[in-house]
Amino acid sequence: MISQTLGENGHHTAGQCEYLTLAFSPLSAPLRSRWRNNGLSADFLGDYVTTFLPADGNDSGAEKRQSQIRHAVTYIANELLENAMKYHERQTDIPIGIHLELGVDDISVSASNGVGFIKAEHYKSYVEDILKEDPADLIAKHMEGSATENEPNKSCLGLLTMMNDYGARLGWTFEVHPTYSGMMIVTTRAVLSLKSFPGVSA
Repeated sequence: MISQTLGENGHHTAGQCEYLTLAFSPLSAPLRSRWRNNGLSADFLGDYVTTFLPADGNDSGAEKRQSQIRHAVTYIANELLENAMKYHERQTDIPIGIHLELGVDDISVSASNGVGFIKAEHYKSYVEDILKEDPADLIAKHMEGSATENEPNKSCLGLLTMMNDYGARLGWTFEVHPTYSGMMIVTTRAVLSLKSFPGVSA
């Protein structure tokens, strides 16, 4: 497997997006400080989105919509960064990245990290399973079986919340790393529709 995409592919029409990418080396700072920085990075992405989705005048509905979208982007970015750090191969200098695309109709937030072949295959099997079921049903199963979860399922609740509460479409890309033998780059993507965002009208 050189490259495989599961779920949402997240491709936008060229020239119709605002882009923002942040990346860091997992070897450049202690893990504890990185966890703190995740929240700051997620807040930065949420604030960045609202600069391109300003509320219109004193319209309380527009302000509420802007606030809800900012909260969703912040939550998703933080969850994706935490998951990327959990499963990253810590001894390799492969950047962990977070990427935002703000299109005409949707917002895409994605995080990428380096994972060994074996762990990537386990994670891919897990992804295939969650794409088959209803998010609400999986949340119930997750809550009931939390005491017996294996490692990939530790990320389950955050991903399912993105789907169930925010209507995000999720996708994953698994690519063989071009230079690190035995490594893959795993990209997890969440796409929010601006036309059908839960709880608000566009």
